[in-house]
Amino acid sequence: MSQPLRTRTLIRRVVGRPVASGRVPGPVPLLLERYQALFDSVSVPPLPAPVLLVHTGGKPLAYLASGRSEARQSIPGFVTFLPRAAAAEVSLRGVGEGTVIYLADEQRVPGWFSHVRHREPITFTNDLVVSLVHQLMRDIEAGGQRPRYRRVLGDALLAELQRELEQSSGDFAMPATRSALRVSHAAIEYMRRHLDEHVTVEVLSRQCGLGATRFSSSFRESTGITPHRYLRKVRLERACELLRSTALTIGEVAEAVGFRGQSHFSTAFSADRGLTPSAYRRAVRASTARRDRAPR
Repeated sequence: MSQPLRTRTLIRRVVGRPVASGRVPGPVPLLLERYQALFDSVSVPPLPAPVLLVHTGGKPLAYLASGRSEARQSIPGFVTFLPRAAAAEVSLRGVGEGTVIYLADEQRVPGWFSHVRHREPITFTNDLVVSLVHQLMRDIEAGGQRPRYRRVLGDALLAELQRELEQSSGDFAMPATRSALRVSHAAIEYMRRHLDEHVTVEVLSRQCGLGATRFSSSFRESTGITPHRYLRKVRLERACELLRSTALTIGEVAEAVGFRGQSHFSTAFSADRGLTPSAYRRAVRASTARRDRAPR
């Protein structure tokens, strides 16, 4: 067995063959595989390299790591990071769906993977990571022959993952009922479709057919955070995508993602990212220019 394929081989041994798979080139090449499998309970052995799972199914799950049981949820838009050498007993009944992201060369693991503080599986929300993975899988499944395009997306995915792991507490530990999961699904989908509108807890609760208090409680039960915090996170991650990929002005980006004016947007963006929107855009463009000038 060749060293770079050990992690993928172990995962396939547990969950079977993927529905689709493809390679993303770059300084840190990646392998993406989309799985859809019927589960009852699976044992994930300690892996020789870290992996990332982007959830596309929506079922409660529980896993046992480091000798204690932790409740987790599998909700579309959630991301789970499994560090190197972390073992887990996973209990998930029904069809599980998700995309697994591997490092294509386990002998060239970036140093920051070893320095993040997480030593156990963590689950978090990051719509930018989800969006990048979905776009990569769409390109792979469509048979796209655009290695440069995939490389740009892959580099952005790793950069955002590093930022998330360095700041994320991964504290989504609250078990949720089926009804709470359904509520969060409906609310998250509404948020994504209406980012440019004035979305409030009252609006979301009406969409879900609940009172505001019960809705907020159900949403927090299944996601671990408030609807307001989740919506703000989604808006900022969409803003990053627009700043990188469009020529919209800062004011137009603010309006597109639902902020009340450019000043409010800039303040929120700077607090979350440590850069103003303009500085973020300049940094992305400078990085892209350096990469384009680099010898192939």
